[in-house]
Amino acid sequence: MTYLLAFSFPAHSENPRVVFAVHEKLPSVEQLAEKTAACLGSETELRLVDQTSSPAWSSYNAVVLVGPQALKGWTFAEKTPAVAVFVSRDAAAEQLPRLASALYLEPPLKRQIALARKIMGEDRPLGVLVQDKAHWKNAGLSSVPLQPSLVTPYFVDQYDNLNRALLDLLKSNHALIGTYDTELYSSTNIKNILITAYRQNKPLIGPSSAYIKAGALATTYSDIDDVSRRLCEVLLTGIKEKVWPEADYNPYFKVRYNQQVGRSLNLLLPDASELAEQLAKEEGEY
Repeated sequence: MTYLLAFSFPAHSENPRVVFAVHEKLPSVEQLAEKTAACLGSETELRLVDQTSSPAWSSYNAVVLVGPQALKGWTFAEKTPAVAVFVSRDAAAEQLPRLASALYLEPPLKRQIALARKIMGEDRPLGVLVQDKAHWKNAGLSSVPLQPSLVTPYFVDQYDNLNRALLDLLKSNHALIGTYDTELYSSTNIKNILITAYRQNKPLIGPSSAYIKAGALATTYSDIDDVSRRLCEVLLTGIKEKVWPEADYNPYFKVRYNQQVGRSLNLLLPDASELAEQLAKEEGEY
């Protein structure tokens, strides 16, 4: 039986019909579909991704694949353009040739570094802990001059273990920048990483909003409003102009702090809303 939930708003014949392919019903996905419908001014629907054989898919202007499970379960047998959301850059990478577009879940590492500089100081050295050089290249920073930028990657595979790499990083840098790597920053490793860092009075920046409660100092993140805003732009551009924006990070985002961690490190944290606006403005200048 098809799972169907429709969100309708005043529609016109020229407004697109969009379907959200989901692995399971979640409140956050329903919110995203509803907000996107309001932006498009037309109807959106939710359907289970395992219903891909249904001929109804072809009646839509676009399908939004929500999350890695929906992306993995999509057969791409339909001609309907597919846009992936709530997926990491790595998860989307294999399917990019067949996707019309994608909106990455995580913030770009350059943005996280810019955030750290605003908090710690522009002239403070920062360390990035990564699995290996391949992960550094995928982060989009392999072409950045390391010395002038005061950003140094520490490759775990070049050390005997994670702790040795972490201690080497903390010895020479004022903050640890986390990358969106669920293996490196797993539930098993994150406690050890945070305890080791704060023993050295060094904060962890990122890698995502989920780590703030665990003890990370700050991060940038995109909430449902930010995702729906960008998704609507992607859909309208692709459907109406027939040119789909390239898969990319979300340009709309917010800043979140762990105020308790900031106080324990005696750090004066800038206003989160003002800082997010400043970072977004600086990104737009490049």
